[in-house]
Amino acid sequence: MHRHYSSDRRQRGVAALVVTLLLCLTMVLAVAFAHRDIAAEERRSANDYRTAQAFEAAEAGLEWALARANDATRLDDDCRPSADATARSWRDRMLSVAVTTSIVAPATWRDAGVDTPLQSACVRDAAGWQCSCPTTSRPVLPIAAIGATAPAFSIEFQPGPRPGLVRVLATGCTRAVAGRVCTTTAAIDHDATTRHQAVWAWVPALRSAPVAALTVRGDVVAIGALGVRNPDRAGNGLALHAGGQVHADALRLAAPQGSSLGTAIASGDAELASLSADRFFARHFGMDRDAWSRQSSVTRIACATECADAITTAIANGHRRIHVDGDLALAGPLQIGSSDAPVVLVAAGDVRLSADIAIRGVLHGASLAWNGAAPGSALVRGAALVAGDYRGDGAPDVVHDAALLALLRAREGSLVRINGSWKDF
Repeated sequence: MHRHYSSDRRQRGVAALVVTLLLCLTMVLAVAFAHRDIAAEERRSANDYRTAQAFEAAEAGLEWALARANDATRLDDDCRPSADATARSWRDRMLSVAVTTSIVAPATWRDAGVDTPLQSACVRDAAGWQCSCPTTSRPVLPIAAIGATAPAFSIEFQPGPRPGLVRVLATGCTRAVAGRVCTTTAAIDHDATTRHQAVWAWVPALRSAPVAALTVRGDVVAIGALGVRNPDRAGNGLALHAGGQVHADALRLAAPQGSSLGTAIASGDAELASLSADRFFARHFGMDRDAWSRQSSVTRIACATECADAITTAIANGHRRIHVDGDLALAGPLQIGSSDAPVVLVAAGDVRLSADIAIRGVLHGASLAWNGAAPGSALVRGAALVAGDYRGDGAPDVVHDAALLALLRAREGSLVRINGSWKDF
């Protein structure tokens, strides 16, 4: 009887042990599965974090590129401002706009005998953002240590769907790799890579080129021998277009060879005179003056008295779209712009010029007074636009130059993102 009782106790003990072992095994398996889920969740979180970094890097690349494209500052190969007069702005390094077709095309370099679009790239490391903007090679950036996170992006352009448009591609990644700066073909080396695309439109600084050499919304009162000429037959040789009356006994007119001087002047244009100052400006610039002046590609200056130093400094730094907040007073001798680099000079107030000043490009002001200039010593080559009256005793020459105006429209302007064109891959 005692042996039977002991046997029952042993059996119950064995059963309890087995149950305990099974419970322990179940707990171990549960912990193992839970740990696996936690590890998987950690990997997913890390992947999401790296993907978000790459996404934001690509988006930052698009914004950086748009800012650089609308900044006329000359840059070196490290994308830093350069005092070298031969250096070019980022847009001039990366893009070109055809004068006759308005096709915006990416600049290229010869990569192993193949024309390849230029790239620019930036990386953020412990030292901050560092960039590379070469014109004869691929970008070169400092390489992050293995395992270190260093968000980076690269920028390149492709032809747009039609003239006046260009496609920009921004590739973001979490780590730059030697020889492959944020390329989708090396995603495994970068931890995470994403690509964004947008279409930009070219908005020329001068939307519609003036037909006449001198366009005046009000009256022209020229005491001196004002000279106006337009050799362009496409505009019927119109040299002077006035909304008001022309009082100029010594006016010097020139028309295309074989054309009548009668076609070179048009005065008393009621439609022109009826325009407001803003409408007069918008007719040629495509927007009102305040909107034009707020573009990031426009350099704004204010002059308490004489503006020559401020304007020449701006042009020397590569800026050729200049807005003067107030009146503009200039005294010669002075050269503004050139045949290869014409300027757009807009004054919010009155323009007062004296002596020998040569301006190549477009001059706009609320009114224009030009005094003390002898024939042949003062010049506007391109066109002059006056929202009010012209008055002066000087004898400047205002010459319509269709080729220079076409060059200005192709080279000077802004790039803007087209709504709805953005997408990511």
